[in-house]
Amino acid sequence: MSTTSPASANYVLRDYVPPEQVFDEYMLSTRQPRAHVQKFIQAINHIGRDEFESRWEQVQRSVQENDFAYSGYIGDEDRPRPWELDALPVLIPAKEWDTVSEALCQRARLFDLTLKDLYGDQRLLKEGVIPSELLYSHSGFQRGLHRHLPADQAYLHFYAADLARSADGQWWVLSDRTEAPSGVGFALENRVLVSRMLPEAFQQCQVERLAPFFITAQDTLRKLAPHHTEDPRVVLLSNGPASKNYFEDAYLARYLGYTLVEGGDLTVRNNQVMLKTLAGLLPVDVIFRRQNSRDCDPLELDPHSAIGVSGLTEAVREGNVAIANSLGSGLIESGALMAFLPALCKVLLDEELKMPTIASWWCGQPKELQYVLEHLDTLIVEPAFRNRGKDGATRDTLAKMSRKKLKETIKANPSQYVAREKVYRSSMPVWDEPCKSAYLALRGFAVADGDSYDVMRGALARTSYALDPLELSIRKGEGSKDTWILSETPVEHVSLLEQHGRSTPIRRSGAELPSRAADNLYWLGRQLERAGAYARVLRSSVSRMSGESRSASDLEIPVLIRCLAEQGQIEPDYAIEKLHNQLPRLEAELPKAVFDKSHPSSLRSVVDELFRLGSIVRDRISLDTWRTIRRIDKGFRPVRFRTTNLSDLLASTDELITELAAFTGIVMESMTRTQAFRFLEMGRRLERSVQIVSLLKTFFIPLPEVQGPVFETVLEVSDSIMTYRSRYRSNLQLPAVLDLLLTDETNPRSLLYQFAQLSAQVDQLPRKQTLPGYTLEQRIAMELLHSVQLMDIEKAADVHGLGNHQPLEQNIIFWEEKLPLLSEAISHRYLIHATHSHQLFDITPQ
Repeated sequence: MSTTSPASANYVLRDYVPPEQVFDEYMLSTRQPRAHVQKFIQAINHIGRDEFESRWEQVQRSVQENDFAYSGYIGDEDRPRPWELDALPVLIPAKEWDTVSEALCQRARLFDLTLKDLYGDQRLLKEGVIPSELLYSHSGFQRGLHRHLPADQAYLHFYAADLARSADGQWWVLSDRTEAPSGVGFALENRVLVSRMLPEAFQQCQVERLAPFFITAQDTLRKLAPHHTEDPRVVLLSNGPASKNYFEDAYLARYLGYTLVEGGDLTVRNNQVMLKTLAGLLPVDVIFRRQNSRDCDPLELDPHSAIGVSGLTEAVREGNVAIANSLGSGLIESGALMAFLPALCKVLLDEELKMPTIASWWCGQPKELQYVLEHLDTLIVEPAFRNRGKDGATRDTLAKMSRKKLKETIKANPSQYVAREKVYRSSMPVWDEPCKSAYLALRGFAVADGDSYDVMRGALARTSYALDPLELSIRKGEGSKDTWILSETPVEHVSLLEQHGRSTPIRRSGAELPSRAADNLYWLGRQLERAGAYARVLRSSVSRMSGESRSASDLEIPVLIRCLAEQGQIEPDYAIEKLHNQLPRLEAELPKAVFDKSHPSSLRSVVDELFRLGSIVRDRISLDTWRTIRRIDKGFRPVRFRTTNLSDLLASTDELITELAAFTGIVMESMTRTQAFRFLEMGRRLERSVQIVSLLKTFFIPLPEVQGPVFETVLEVSDSIMTYRSRYRSNLQLPAVLDLLLTDETNPRSLLYQFAQLSAQVDQLPRKQTLPGYTLEQRIAMELLHSVQLMDIEKAADVHGLGNHQPLEQNIIFWEEKLPLLSEAISHRYLIHATHSHQLFDITPQ
């Protein structure tokens, strides 16, 4: 294949000018491609700029639709920051990465031995290799773990290092990550997206696969299980939805096949960690930890932690559960230790460091302190002891301090600060129009494999346009790239889904659903139906306030306004005022009320809650379901740059109803009938029942004088108008309307249909089969079902004079009383994390 000239219009990198005085990953100083980059450039030039740009736009749409984000769901206006992936991968020859891998393996072994010593005999302190003050002034040193070696004799199962290349092409280590290294999930997602975009280049360049790393990770975690359990229960312990790494946690849990849990999903009984599920308390063998060590156990490590598991440390000591990485492993990822690494390596491994670390000076030593104070202009001052995810404000403050103030701060408490030399990272092109140059840092990953470590054949590449310290550039916003390790020989395809030697018993899973996940799914179902009910009433109201139908809608609009007020979408005052007084004001205020995020009952707030719950359970729902939730969230927003009017509101509501129907369709057709489905379905059916009862009360109590338009409107709102017309044409009669809305077992919008589905789902919930009789929730569900089955519609519709609706009204009162009781009974038995409720069920999967 011929190389396209840099001047050619088809040359993808024709605008790229690498910066001076730094190493560029793609180009030589002559602006000619480096030897290992040439095959890739030929491949993308063969595609051409236009096709390259078109493919890149598709990738960006995928990132948006799937909501790949650096942070979890946070709040009203503060949405997760989108993952800024770039189209051009980092390219590294396999031989060069072999050298990097050897260095990372050495560091991982070194840090594991260091942790064993510091939490063990502390020979390094006795021999003066590490100052005692450095260890004992470190808040990450967990004294309660001293002399308690993990059962598997290893502290470091996962390790990561941030790397940068100097101007001469040499790799340096910027920082080490030993607590709970993050980023491996993002590296995997980058690979999926970029390899799909450039399949030709990916094959031609013989890019090494990432799957072997994850296969090793699974094997390592499996072997950690106490008593060598053949099929251990492994959970991934997350910080929760508010964590910036929640997307990655959910992504990894799904990819590796582990249960995603938070601290509240676990409890300790008799020094055994248990998972709270619908089937009862199930023992946990291995915890893949993503939390900081001190957050894991409020009983022993940090009493202020609200996300940990009380008693976890003691369970570890007793050897009943394994944790990766071991508690306390974050001790050595602080900058203060970097200055001592060469000596540590010589003492513990009898080797020289295979990859240098950037020069560091811990200010807790007099000589080093003096040097730092004299060279502040050329150094970067940071906290000596890293507090993962919580010291960003301190770093920002130090970076902004004047030299005088910085000196005073360091002198006041020198042991709390470390100074490091400034690093000029290598550069590489970022795809844009024209191509820009950005500075690069790589995060390499290693996982324990027997007595050594296996390094991922790839990395998480991060870019920034400024040469700020890496920690600062991440918070300001950074880009990301895939990293391709280029093999000299064809690469074998490897997948986690390939068959392994162990036989797998056939089963129908679902009973191991954590009760917290069941709670979120239940309320996801409720919010789904609530959004649909609100939207249908809103659509009918807006369509009658505008256009041709306005002059003929004076009979329906007051009832619809009352319905909007009952739902909380508008203020109750609108339902009291006379129509001709309220309508002009309502037309102006309704769009604002609908999109008012500060009002908990607004339709926008309901959609926000739907999105929040969906983001929490995204490891339990399909990708298509999540994409639909994203479209719902993105689509139902006020018009930008001008005031939203009724026409805009009607269009948005139409789109919302369509997307909600798509959500429901995907769930019903694609979701296996496990406990996750049952709780989502129960939430849907119970909420739809509540909304039907509310409609009946608003439209029929009292019955309007002119009934036809009101009957037609309630049928429209309840999505039953087509069925009614196919049966009765335009002959609107109360008995037929009530039958369709209440007792028609063939109508999926009828109350009878909802109660029948609720009763069926409640009967399928896990319970101890030897207990006699029915549970409370079963009895309530049956009462509701029988109350409709035994209704005499003709009697209920026989008003005997205007306003006499005693039979129907009595039923409405009964349903309004029983539906909340059913919800409470389900929540009390299954969704409240209490011990006694979980002891009622069999452990046998349903």
